[in-house]
Amino acid sequence: MKWSSIKLIKGGIDIMKYRWLFLLLAVVLAVSVVAVGCGEEEEATPGATETPEPTVAPTLTLSYLNWGSSQFQSEVAQIMIEEGYGYPVEFSPAATIPTLEAMRAGDIDVILEIWYENQQQAWDDAVASGLVVNLGTLNDDNWQSCFVVPTYVIEGDAELGIDPMAPNLSSVSDLSQAEYISLFADPEDPGKGSIVTCVAGWECENINAQKLVAYGLDDDYNILVPGSQDALFASLEGAYEKGDPWLGYMWGPTVISGALDLTLLEEPPYDEVVWADNKGCAYPSVQLLVGASVDFENTAPDVAEMLEKWVMNTETLGEALAYMDATGGEPYDAAVWFLKNRESTWTEFVPSDVADKIKDAVAEL
Repeated sequence: MKWSSIKLIKGGIDIMKYRWLFLLLAVVLAVSVVAVGCGEEEEATPGATETPEPTVAPTLTLSYLNWGSSQFQSEVAQIMIEEGYGYPVEFSPAATIPTLEAMRAGDIDVILEIWYENQQQAWDDAVASGLVVNLGTLNDDNWQSCFVVPTYVIEGDAELGIDPMAPNLSSVSDLSQAEYISLFADPEDPGKGSIVTCVAGWECENINAQKLVAYGLDDDYNILVPGSQDALFASLEGAYEKGDPWLGYMWGPTVISGALDLTLLEEPPYDEVVWADNKGCAYPSVQLLVGASVDFENTAPDVAEMLEKWVMNTETLGEALAYMDATGGEPYDAAVWFLKNRESTWTEFVPSDVADKIKDAVAEL
């Protein structure tokens, strides 16, 4: 009995000894597995969690020239580029010549609405430098004339209480008559008439001076040269508000030519030989171009492809400018209106998936 008890106690002691040994081995094995598992996780983590850096689209800089139709087009282009292609866009406000210089320096990517014949030397120089390229012609059905009058001068305006001032005036050749020289008298030199010509520094300033010589009007009329487009517009608008006679240079499309009722006096039809000789004929339609810096097609080839298809005829631009005038809106407002209401025009410039993105975005504006 006593021996058996001792035997059991000894057996129990042996069993306990092995139980702790097994427990110790289990703990060591568990720690080893965890350590191995952690090691495997650390090795796998870089590959498993590595995320490629997102591609950031470069910011594109567009011209913002100092007249309505060009500003409208820049606003349309900005919305289409940002919403359709994902490039951020910024504007660079300036006149044409400084904009071309900035483009040659690589500071501007795109210029919308270069009036080629009016800035021909500056444009040709920019292209010849190899730093500027022509993406295409956006319009060639525009008009311009040095001999524009408010229609009420010829026809009167019953609503405004204006009687016809020159009912028989129809052509440039009529302007040499004394009655018309007197009608358009220069307030500073009453013995002569006055013609408000093209903006100082524009090519049409020189062209218009040649026209007066070709038509034999240079001795009868003084040329008044406005210092800016705003000054030219203000001259016409001021006369229109008062119902006064006005004779001068204007072109279309512009906000003012879309808003006011104007008449172009007849000139001999455009003739290439006559034009080259003395400018004694009507202006030809001017090519309105889309230009870009030489690197632009590599920077944003998809946008360059859109701009190569860009077409805005005079009727389309006139509608947008008339909308601005009627609503008092800004070029941005006209751009939104255009994108919502003239889809048949702009969807021709882009693939259908891009057009869908633009439509969705514009619907929220």
